[in-house]
Amino acid sequence: MMRGLLPQLVLRVLAAGLLTVVVAAGWVLWDTASAARADVDTTSRRVANAIAARPDFIGLAFGGVAPSPVFRDWQKFPAWTLIAPGVCVEFGAKDEPSHRRCGPYLAAEGSPPGWFIWLAQRIGLVPAPSAVPVRMRYVTDAVVTAAADPGVIVSRAWVRTGDLMRVAVGMAIGGCLLTCLLMVRLLAPFRSILSGIERLQRGEFATRLPHLHVAEFDRLSGALNDTAATLQEAQATRTELTRRLFTVQESERRALARELHDEFGQCLTATRAMAAAIAQSGESTAQDGARIAEISGQMMDSLRAELSRLRPPDLDDLGLRPALERLLADWRNRVPAVRFTLDLAGDIDAVPDELALSLYRIAQECMTNAIRHGAPKNVALRIEVADAITLTATDDGSARHDGPVGDGHGLLGIRERVDALGGSFNLAPVEGGMCATATLPR
Repeated sequence: MMRGLLPQLVLRVLAAGLLTVVVAAGWVLWDTASAARADVDTTSRRVANAIAARPDFIGLAFGGVAPSPVFRDWQKFPAWTLIAPGVCVEFGAKDEPSHRRCGPYLAAEGSPPGWFIWLAQRIGLVPAPSAVPVRMRYVTDAVVTAAADPGVIVSRAWVRTGDLMRVAVGMAIGGCLLTCLLMVRLLAPFRSILSGIERLQRGEFATRLPHLHVAEFDRLSGALNDTAATLQEAQATRTELTRRLFTVQESERRALARELHDEFGQCLTATRAMAAAIAQSGESTAQDGARIAEISGQMMDSLRAELSRLRPPDLDDLGLRPALERLLADWRNRVPAVRFTLDLAGDIDAVPDELALSLYRIAQECMTNAIRHGAPKNVALRIEVADAITLTATDDGSARHDGPVGDGHGLLGIRERVDALGGSFNLAPVEGGMCATATLPR
């Protein structure tokens, strides 16, 4: 599943922020464990040095019974001068310590959750005790053992981690929101570029993109504008060439039709008249003359049909409406099993000659296409003249999918003619048949 660029950027920034939070939390736990380990080691050495320097300091430092009355005020001695917060010290024989004292620590409100206590146990957050031997005259085999209070260390780590997590999560969310706002503004030109590319795909080459404030996007916009200008120029050249081609083609057809009518038509007329004279002479060749007259008549009919295809005479003499009516009448004579209908809407007589000829050729090809590639029972031709001219040819000869719709079925000439006139053409299946639609500007 594809996601947009902005959601992907936001998710990745959020993931990076969360990863930073996890790394920072790990560093806090490591730093807390290191600090606790240092406190334990420092406390054990400090107490051992103090006791070794003043053997009679036992009662003063640990609250035990002093060996002489002079140290009865040991309770008033501040523990923080020797013992780090959260660390407890035991002193005495190696296997039987007789004195214990803990450093002061202000407990935090609330206790850590169970999952954090479990995690602290698994990662070894609480350091191992530190034991330092002490030589003195009152106790043999004496040892000072400093150990961190697990509850204190875990609570301290929870407080530090909680503060960091709240700040880091807030910064991560704020960073995502800020990144989102910045990326929305930064990527705003991208929508214009994408819209320009889509217009190019639709063949709208006249639209130009504006100058953009981001240098990279502005260069891309300029490249698209240059591409659109080149395509527009190529399209205009192609359209003009196609229009000239059709103009030359129609001129050649008109000249060819005139030559055929003047030369072959007169010859066939003369041949037919001579055959008729021979047939009426009563000679033995009368039957041959009748046959020649019959063949000449068939040739005259074929010539008229071809002349009509080359250049419809009704179009020049009477206009578009009679020419279309004659076209459908010819189809009714050739295919009597098919019902042909013609519907003309708007001021059909106001269509210029060039457009009239193109409409006639398009209708001619649509009729041929419907009969040749389907088996219709009804073929309907409709031309509507409004702000634009719309020609619609519909048949019920079943939908045809033997090729890309609109690109096959001998309709390439229609598409080229419509493109040359700046219009659009579409051939699509409809319920029970096909529908060809050509739209031409007036």
